[in-house]
Amino acid sequence: MLSFFRKSKQEQPPAVVALPAKTKPHEPVPPVAAEPAAAPPTAPQIQAGDELVVFENISAETCSIVEEAAVYYANNMAEQAIAALSQYIQDQPGKKEMQPWLMLFDLYQIVQNSQAFNELSMQFVVKFERSAPIWKIPAVPVAAKKPDMAQKDLISLGSRLAASAQLEKLCQLAKGAGTARVDAGDITAVDLGGCKLMQEGLQSCRKKGKSIQIDGMERLIETLKKQIATGSHGDEDRLAWLLLFELYQWLGREEEYEDLAIEYAVTFEISPPAWEAIKAPLTSDKGKTSPVLASTSPEATNADAFALSGVISESSQARLNELINYAADKQEVRINMAEVTRVDFVAVGNFMGTLINLTQAGKKVLLLEANEMVQALFYMMGIQEFATLIRRKSR
Repeated sequence: MLSFFRKSKQEQPPAVVALPAKTKPHEPVPPVAAEPAAAPPTAPQIQAGDELVVFENISAETCSIVEEAAVYYANNMAEQAIAALSQYIQDQPGKKEMQPWLMLFDLYQIVQNSQAFNELSMQFVVKFERSAPIWKIPAVPVAAKKPDMAQKDLISLGSRLAASAQLEKLCQLAKGAGTARVDAGDITAVDLGGCKLMQEGLQSCRKKGKSIQIDGMERLIETLKKQIATGSHGDEDRLAWLLLFELYQWLGREEEYEDLAIEYAVTFEISPPAWEAIKAPLTSDKGKTSPVLASTSPEATNADAFALSGVISESSQARLNELINYAADKQEVRINMAEVTRVDFVAVGNFMGTLINLTQAGKKVLLLEANEMVQALFYMMGIQEFATLIRRKSR
């Protein structure tokens, strides 16, 4: 692990979010052919209004809390990150280092806490004798979003996946219009009847091409794995296996699907379900609080930069492959991250692998306008060795 800010740390984040070794991408990144006889790489083209992101010049105490908050947020623990930064600012009244403040501003913006943002702004102006960051009004007002949300059925599964009227909604979705958002983030146990209903609902929606968002997907998968490991392996126990097959199908995890298929065939002595081409996208996130996921749209917002948005998670590999294709004929690759809310901790390895691939092909990579939480995570993971972080001058 590379040093975060090239300074020794006096504290470590809590064990729940302790840093592992750098993650290896789950899927290989498509190779990028190096361009023949390319001119030596030039310095990145910094446009007017941009500035380089530099983290080295902060104290050991500050870099420790910045790292802790970045890891909390990357693990979808925004409230813990806010609490850590707030406590540090309160406990260190004599320090005039802006980084914890800027990160806290971004967190308040992300969770849409304008009152706390404004209170922090007043403290910031007094302490630093300069203007505070500006509250960004959402492009679409919250009031204008409500009709859309009404069309997306919210299916809350609670702490136990069991047969219920909520799951019946999922089965009915394939017969009508609209989409669904399924909250599985609190599940700690499953009933086989609930597994059957959810598997049938997802399968029906998949075959009809319906789009579904599932929050807390990884937690549901882990709960199903525990059920499979402890089950009696009777005929009814197959229902948990079938739901796990269906989830892998939706997520496009063919390798894990095949591993499960071998185990299924040995356990039940029957053929497993066949892998089928997916017709509808399922968006999922490790946590349950983040409402928007990384975009799967193949287009960039403009011809000058490739745009990413939402949460970059394990399900964003297809978008990273599109980035590779976009960069094929470019010497300087500009990646617009202004609309990225979070990079999931388990997905940083995939993202870094993509940047390494581009750098090895002789390309200059620029990451534009990532929020302060994402920038801190990137610096901690050493991405600055493969890309240049640039922020818009708005502070």
